[in-house]
Amino acid sequence: MKSATSQTNEFETKNVNKLFLKYGFVTLAGMLAQCVMVMLEAIFTGNGLGALGLATVSIIMPVELLNDAVGTGLGIGITTIAAQYKGKGNDEKARKIWNDGFWFTLIFSVALAILIAVFANPIASILGAKGPIKQMTVEFIRVFMIGYPFCFVGQVGVSMLRVDEKPGMASWITALSAVIAIAELYWGIFIVHLGIIASAIYYGLSLGLFTFSIIPFLNPKNKYHLSLNLKFNWADLKRAIVLSLPFILITLSSAIYNWLMNLVLGHFGNNNDIAAFGLINGYIFYVLNLVTQSLMQGMQPIASDNYGAKLHGRLIQLLRISIITNIISVAFLTIIFALFAHPIAAIFTSNATVVNITATSGIIVVGLTALGSSVNMMSGYYQAIGKAGASTFLGVLKFLICASPLALLLAYTVGIKGIWFAQPVADIIAFAVAMIFLVKEIRLNRKRNTNDPC
Repeated sequence: MKSATSQTNEFETKNVNKLFLKYGFVTLAGMLAQCVMVMLEAIFTGNGLGALGLATVSIIMPVELLNDAVGTGLGIGITTIAAQYKGKGNDEKARKIWNDGFWFTLIFSVALAILIAVFANPIASILGAKGPIKQMTVEFIRVFMIGYPFCFVGQVGVSMLRVDEKPGMASWITALSAVIAIAELYWGIFIVHLGIIASAIYYGLSLGLFTFSIIPFLNPKNKYHLSLNLKFNWADLKRAIVLSLPFILITLSSAIYNWLMNLVLGHFGNNNDIAAFGLINGYIFYVLNLVTQSLMQGMQPIASDNYGAKLHGRLIQLLRISIITNIISVAFLTIIFALFAHPIAAIFTSNATVVNITATSGIIVVGLTALGSSVNMMSGYYQAIGKAGASTFLGVLKFLICASPLALLLAYTVGIKGIWFAQPVADIIAFAVAMIFLVKEIRLNRKRNTNDPC
C-alpha cells in the first residue's frame, strides 16, 4: 500500500501529457541557457585566445566529457532508484540512496580530481598536447580540477531536484550557472587577461555552480534531507552505478564516432571538411540533441515513479507523448536550419568554403535527426525503469553500431560525398529499432495493466 505522501505525488496523479510537457520544457528552458553559453564560449575563446586557446580547449575535451559522462550518469542512476522508491511510497529509502549517492559521488570525484591534477603533465601528453599548448593544457587541467568535484555533485543534485518535484528550481540553477560562467569567461579573457586560466575557471563554474542544488536538501524538514551518514547501502549504490553505465557508454560511443569522422574526413578531404563537421556536430547537432536530452530528462523521473507505482497505463501515455513531442520539436528546428543554413553557418566563420560545406552537408547530416533521436528517448525510458541492458543497446546503436562503420564503408566506396550520409542512414535504422521497442513496451504495459490494475 502506498503512503499518504505517495497519494499526493503529482507524478502519479496529474495529467501525464501536461506533466511531461511541464518537466520536459522546463528542463529545456534551463538547458537553453547552457546552449547559448557554449556558443558564446566558442566566440570568446576564438577571438580572445586565438588558435592556441581553441587547441587547448580541444585537447582537454576528453576530461570534460569524462565529467559529463560520469556526473550525469551517476545522477541518472541515483535518482532513478530514488524515484522508484518514491513511487512505491518509500520516501526513507529514496532519501537513503540520494544521501549515499551524494557522498559516494563527492568522495569519488575528489579522489579523481586529485589523481588527475597530480598527473596533469603525463595526461596532457597522452591527450596529444605538444609545445606551448602542453603547458597551457597542464595549467588548465590543474585549475579545472579545483571545480571538478563540484561539477560531479552538482549534476547529481540537479537531477534530484526533479525527483523532489522542483523542476523550476533546477532550471533556474542551470540557467544562472550559465550566465555567471560566461560572464567570468568574458571578464577573465578580455578585462583582466587571465588567458587560458579564465577558460579553466569557466569550465569549473559552468557545472560546478550546480552544487547550489543541494541547498534545499540541507533543510532537515525536507523528506530527502542530506545527513552525514557514510554507512552506505552498497546494494542500491551498485544498482545506481549499473544504471549509470548506459549514459557513460552512450557518451563514449558518440566520442568514438566524432574521432572516426575527423580521421576519415582528414584522409579523404581536407581541413575545411573537418572544420565544417566540427560546426555541424559541435553546434547544429548539439542544439537538436539538447532538445532530446532535455525532454528525456524531463520524462525520466515521471517514468521511474510510475513504474515503481505500477501505473502501467500512465507509462503508455508517457511513452507516446514523449516520442511524439521529441519528433515534432526536433523536426521544427531542423526545418529552420534547412531554410537558413547559409546565414546560420556564417555566424561561426567567415571562411566561405567552410560555410558552404557546413550549409550543404549539414542539411544531409542532421536532416533525419528528428527520427533517429527517438532511440535516445527509448534508451532514456529503459534507463528510468531500471533496464540497463536495453538502455545501453539503444544508446550505442546509432553512433557506435551504425554510424561509425557506415562512415568507413561510405568513405571507401563512395568517397568524401558519401561520408556525410552515414548519420542519416543510421537515423533511419535507429528509428526503426526504436519503434520496435516502443510497440513491444506498449504491449507489455497493456498486459501488466490488465493483470495488475492500479
